[in-house]
Amino acid sequence: MRHGRPDLPDNPFFMTRETFNRFLEAYDAAGLSDREKDRLRRLYEGYPRPDLVVTSDLPRARETAELFARSAPIIEDPVFREIPVRLPDVPTWFLSRLWPGEIWWGYLRFAWFYDIPPEGQKKSLERAQTAIGKLEQYQSDVPNLAVVSHSGFLLVLIDQLQRAGRIQGRRLPHIGFGLPTDYIWQ
Repeated sequence: MRHGRPDLPDNPFFMTRETFNRFLEAYDAAGLSDREKDRLRRLYEGYPRPDLVVTSDLPRARETAELFARSAPIIEDPVFREIPVRLPDVPTWFLSRLWPGEIWWGYLRFAWFYDIPPEGQKKSLERAQTAIGKLEQYQSDVPNLAVVSHSGFLLVLIDQLQRAGRIQGRRLPHIGFGLPTDYIWQ
């Protein structure tokens, strides 16, 4: 599942490269608000308690994992972090302008497909393979495993698991904040 909604003010509609990068840094440092924690507690009451929860070590994922685990063991692992993104510090016409946030997100998506640092598609796919190896190891010890990560990395991870015939379930995971998606290991 994707982590809960981070406790962060909405970003401004128009942003410079610097403002957008500061927003990304604040997003990675943010945990969950008390209101979001309450929402997730109520949501997770209807789900069975997992035997183990594997989570990214970023605050929003770690706090979500604690809520979903309900005292089940938790393993924090940075391999399950979101795909790191940052707008480059190069003086181009495009990067020196004020743009809506969606333009910046589109630029980062383009950069990912073309393997532009900090982590392009190739590195993300390699990291997903590492994560799959760890999940296979963890899953062999417990019948009900939960993973709390981030939407971008989850999309890559689930795609790789499905291509390898390792899981059965929805083509794409729910990317709503804190919404679990069930998969069956093959």
